[in-house]
Amino acid sequence: MTPISLTCPVLTGGAFPAIPTMSHTITVTRRERHLSAKQRWALEILAAAGVRGRTGATLLAHGFSVDMLADLVHDGLATAHRQTMRIGRRKIQIARMRITDAGRRALEG
Repeated sequence: MTPISLTCPVLTGGAFPAIPTMSHTITVTRRERHLSAKQRWALEILAAAGVRGRTGATLLAHGFSVDMLADLVHDGLATAHRQTMRIGRRKIQIARMRITDAGRRALEG
């Protein structure tokens, strides 16, 4: 993949005159995602779940590790939100995960 170069001229003020030929170049390379089979499977489950997503407990029951699920969230492929549910008289907190648009694109690619 070809890196994208962004050039920003240095603008100095005060004691130093502006030097139009001086610049800093920042090279940004798009990161290609290589999904493991487990990551792909987790994203496929989340994609099939629709807008409600899946609970963390359900995903753990499928055999996914907390670290792998956290990596999906960290990489922007999924989101995780805490939700309070009432079970009888008790309130419990659950984590609900959903796939992001980036996660859907990663499945396509």
